[in-house]
Amino acid sequence: MAAWLTEQVLVHGRLGILTAVLLLPALEAALPVIGALMPGQTAVVLGGVLAWHGHVTVEAALLAALTGAVLGNLAGYAIGRRWEGRLMARVTTRSRRGRFTDRALRLIERRGGSAVFVGRFTAVLRTLVPALCGATRMPLRSYLLWSVLSSAVWAPAFILIGYVMGPAGPG
Repeated sequence: MAAWLTEQVLVHGRLGILTAVLLLPALEAALPVIGALMPGQTAVVLGGVLAWHGHVTVEAALLAALTGAVLGNLAGYAIGRRWEGRLMARVTTRSRRGRFTDRALRLIERRGGSAVFVGRFTAVLRTLVPALCGATRMPLRSYLLWSVLSSAVWAPAFILIGYVMGPAGPG
């Protein structure tokens, strides 16, 4: 997947790289049912690798990743808030996802906003937590605070991982 993604973004140059680094994390968090298919974190790591190779600046990759993460979280929250009944029915009836949904709901109930932080760093929860926070009517102010905080740690961490891997990665 990473090799294909690299080929696709390099064809479009700097704009393609930054678009992927912004859109893939946003789509991953905004689409709770199919978000797991979006390689958002992979795109962010790739952004760091390509920054090391000089295709984009580290700052631009970081800003794109941070923006994509926050916007995706907000979109996921809005989707959960708007379609809470249908969303909950659809997510909980899928047998494989039902286990993760239950775990995410317990985490949100137990930890509140810090569940958003933990969810940002966990693959399946990253796709479920935003919509579930909206569906459970977590206060937007609290959700936004935790979303920005978690994204402000997550984006630089994974850009840095990619940057450190840069010498071994595709260029």
